[in-house]
Amino acid sequence: MTDLLQMWWMTAPAMVDPVVRRQLLECWRDVSNAGGAVGFPFPPVSDEQVRSSLDAMVKSLDEPANRLLLASINDELAGWLFLAGNSSELTAHWARVLRVQTALNFRKRGVGRALMTEVARAGTEDLALDHLHLELRSGIGLEDFYKSCGWQEIGRWPGALRLPEGDQDEVLMALPLSQAPGTAGSAR
Repeated sequence: MTDLLQMWWMTAPAMVDPVVRRQLLECWRDVSNAGGAVGFPFPPVSDEQVRSSLDAMVKSLDEPANRLLLASINDELAGWLFLAGNSSELTAHWARVLRVQTALNFRKRGVGRALMTEVARAGTEDLALDHLHLELRSGIGLEDFYKSCGWQEIGRWPGALRLPEGDQDEVLMALPLSQAPGTAGSAR
């Protein structure tokens, strides 16, 4: 990557200004309409559909365990993900990674890998989590990407997702943070 990739965390709804909100909406809509598995399984999706989910996500930043990670290149949103923590003391030691996406014009530039490295670092160093979880749709090649970032497949729900092109498995993955690449506790 020749341009400078910058990342930052947003932890409160007030941090998501109108410009960022517009960029998030456009990225989410475009990635979804390009076939991305980011919460809208039946493209095309409209701005109104995405806006409703975006509003709910931004509002959930009021919960202390939730945060939004943004990546930009030259002040343009290059990608983002959402980290959903748990407030219950039974599950407060882990969080879910949701909506990982790279803007279409920034694909193949390392943005996704940078997001995954930063979420692992923050989970370990900032939040003292033991591990991260994520779910993904099988059959579109995402398993290999996440495995290359240190994630492990821990299970599947066969045929859990009913899509127009046929049923797909939902793949369950975890990242033990004491072993995550680039984290302080990493054995690598």
